[in-house]
Amino acid sequence: MALEFHSVDVPWWKDIVIGLDEPLIHDGFIKVPEKPGLGIEALNDPVIQAHLNPKIPGLWESTDEWNQEFSNDRLWS
Repeated sequence: MALEFHSVDVPWWKDIVIGLDEPLIHDGFIKVPEKPGLGIEALNDPVIQAHLNPKIPGLWESTDEWNQEFSNDRLWS
C-alpha cells in the first residue's frame, strides 16, 4: 500500500486492506498506526481480485522469470 490517499472517490478503496481505523481520515488527519509497518493486518485478496485489470487477471502470480535479471543501471543505484 502506498502512503498516499488518492482514491477517496473509489468506494472499495478502503476495503483492500484489513485492520485500518474507520473512518480513515478524521478531522483532516490520518491516525498514525501503532502496529508495525503501515499498520494493516492483511490485504483483502477477494476485493483486490474483483478489481484487477481484466487483461492481467492473475493475483500474486509467480515472477520467477525475473529472479536472474539485472539492470546494471548505475545511473540510479
